[in-house]
Amino acid sequence: MHHPVMTERQVAARWKVSLKTMRRWRQDKVGPVWYKLFHHVRYHEADVFDFEQQSAQHWLTILGDRERVPRVVTHPPKEIAAPKDQDIQPDPAVHYVSAKEVVAATGLPGHLFQNRVDRGHKRIPHLMLVGNLRFSMEAILQWELANSVPGIAPEPPPAIAAAETDNQPEVPVRIPRWYEVAREQAGG
Repeated sequence: MHHPVMTERQVAARWKVSLKTMRRWRQDKVGPVWYKLFHHVRYHEADVFDFEQQSAQHWLTILGDRERVPRVVTHPPKEIAAPKDQDIQPDPAVHYVSAKEVVAATGLPGHLFQNRVDRGHKRIPHLMLVGNLRFSMEAILQWELANSVPGIAPEPPPAIAAAETDNQPEVPVRIPRWYEVAREQAGG
């Protein structure tokens, strides 16, 4: 089962770096665009591929064509040709999977899918079939994309940034220390 969203562990394993390095890159605003799904860090596969491609192009411009360059081999998702209008037929067989399979595919914690309260609170799409809990991977992907927020805040426009720097922050009022107050009261 392929899920086009990766956890930070999956990206770290792909690039053979530590989780600490991935976290530092996020803090320094380096690396691919990342998203937060509640408190879980997620990377969209397309953003990872774009970052790898940009990095490879950067190495080519620095080192030149004749020098040995570390090659990044990526296999972006294959584009499926859109069928012609007369060939479009709805797929009646939607595949449903168990919570265990969703956890394995997405890398999210199991309690999100298995706990009824968490499912309801997070509004996770699910189907209860005669007591059996099932999920559609397409619906889970749409839910994740709708509920994740970008982790890197966009840079403010130059006009707003200039307006904010013109305003000098107020100098805080200095509160005297206890020994300064005691000296004043003692008259010295």
